[in-house]
Amino acid sequence: MDKLDLALDEVRIAMNHFMDVLDQEIENGKSAALPEDKIKSKLVAYIAIKDSGRIYLDWAEHYIEASFRNGEEKEESTSRS
Repeated sequence: MDKLDLALDEVRIAMNHFMDVLDQEIENGKSAALPEDKIKSKLVAYIAIKDSGRIYLDWAEHYIEASFRNGEEKEESTSRS
């Protein structure tokens, strides 16, 4: 695993942690008996953030492969087979 993969994994881990914290905030709102519209608003935001994070990570992986690796890693793994 190279530096780019490690850095992207750190972002992925941070995003997962962030989503866990947001999830806990939603649960806290349910426990505190927040109005249903407030909880729905938090859920919509949670889903939007989670989807955006996935899109960001997918594009980051794509651009790393396409622009920073230039197919070198694929060629190496193919020649080893």
